[in-house]
Amino acid sequence: MVVSSLLVSCSVVGDGMVGKSSLIQSLVHKEPPTRYLATVLESYNELVSAYGDEYLVSITDFGGEHHNFRKPPSSNREVIVVCYSVVDRESFRSIREFWIPAIRRLNKRHSVILVATHLDLRQADDSSHVTFEEGFELCKEVKGHAFIECSTTDNARTQQVFQSVVSTAIAQKKRRFTTLRRIIGR
Repeated sequence: MVVSSLLVSCSVVGDGMVGKSSLIQSLVHKEPPTRYLATVLESYNELVSAYGDEYLVSITDFGGEHHNFRKPPSSNREVIVVCYSVVDRESFRSIREFWIPAIRRLNKRHSVILVATHLDLRQADDSSHVTFEEGFELCKEVKGHAFIECSTTDNARTQQVFQSVVSTAIAQKKRRFTTLRRIIGR
C-alpha cells in the first residue's frame, strides 16, 4: 500500500523526437527502447526510490505536437518535466518560445524541471549543439527547479530525472503546508 503523501504526479512535455518517451521507457523498463514509438498521450506509474522511501510517480507523456498540448488530465500535476534535445537547437528555442509560456498559462505555480536529452550525441566542437551552460542559463531564466542533462543509455541519469521530480514535489508540498500553517496560525 502506498500512502498518499508518497504519491507524486508529473507531466513530460517538449517538441517531438526529443526523447521524452525514451526517457520514460528507460525508467519503466530499466533499459532504453530499441525503436521509436510515436506518442499522443500515454500514462505510466512507476516506483522511484528517494530519501529512503519508495514514491509512486504518476507520469503523463504528452506527444510533441504543440496543438496537442492542453491542460493535463489531472489538474493537480505537481511537476512538469520540459525536455529538449542537445542536438536540436530548435527544440531548445521552443522551450522559451512555446512550452514555458503554455505551462505558465495553465498554472503559474507549476514546478518545472528542465531536461536536456541525447547527451550521448552532443559533440563539443559542433556549434549547432546546445551546451550545458546554455541549458543551465535557460533553467535559471524560466525559474526551473532543476536542470539535468541525460541520455537514455545512462540509466543513472534517467533515475536522477525522476528523483528530482520527487524532491521537487516534496518541496512544493512542504511550502503549501507551511503556508497553510501560517494562515491557520499554528
